[in-house]
Amino acid sequence: MDLSLFQQKGMFPRFVTDKLTAVAIDYREKNIQIEKANQSGSRNLKAGVVLLLNYKSNQDKPEYVFQLIKRSENVSQAGDISCPGGMLQPGQDRRMSQLMKAGAIPTVNGHNLNSSQFGDKETASLIRLFLSTALREAWEEIGLNPCNTVFLGALPSYSLTLLARTIFPVVCLTPKSFKYRLSSEVEKILEIPLSLFFHSANYAVLDIKTSMGKDTDPLQYQMPCLIIPDGQGGEDILWGATFNIINNFLRIISDNSLPSPSSSRIFNKVLTINYISGKT
Repeated sequence: MDLSLFQQKGMFPRFVTDKLTAVAIDYREKNIQIEKANQSGSRNLKAGVVLLLNYKSNQDKPEYVFQLIKRSENVSQAGDISCPGGMLQPGQDRRMSQLMKAGAIPTVNGHNLNSSQFGDKETASLIRLFLSTALREAWEEIGLNPCNTVFLGALPSYSLTLLARTIFPVVCLTPKSFKYRLSSEVEKILEIPLSLFFHSANYAVLDIKTSMGKDTDPLQYQMPCLIIPDGQGGEDILWGATFNIINNFLRIISDNSLPSPSSSRIFNKVLTINYISGKT
């Protein structure tokens, strides 16, 4: 992929929209599956997250970045890097979705509503619903005004293996800079250049061990991760669901031209019951 595209402020959002328009969205099928499982006694949660893109012109190499959050010690999965978002609140989010459909919130513009992702009414309704969830949470977590977003498209759902949770991701552009207002759930904001993902030396392997209590067998497995310099001599690690959602997005827009992750560095991580519960 020509990485100079990430530096083209006007062209890149249109390019992303065109790529996402052709992506099949499984929200309707996944929602039916979750509802059936919950009727049988399961407790599968639904979450909406927003993958935010912003053009940074005030740096050595102007280009688009992802606006991600690092979760604080006050919440579950502390220290993880994630997209703004959270659990579906059906009442609030359906009301916001209705305002969005009526045009009172201009995030979803007419051009995108005509895309094939809105090909059937139920899928269109679910995209607006989880977009509403994600933007409500982004307002609460980082102070993002929903009217300062442009919807570019939806991504296929992502189900977590460790948690009974399915994530419904949407992609938005923040056209105007805004002052971050972080809630107690957020330690900091990370602005990660898209080009960082296209250099194999930025990848590593995360070796994960679980320790969930004496009645649970420990697990050990490995997965790729991205190393992010924090600007202060340290490093943050992007892994798990957010890593996979971003990789899926980048593979879609780059026609699968991401590099193979390097295994020259290995990081260790232990997941305890406190990681899931958020209790220290």
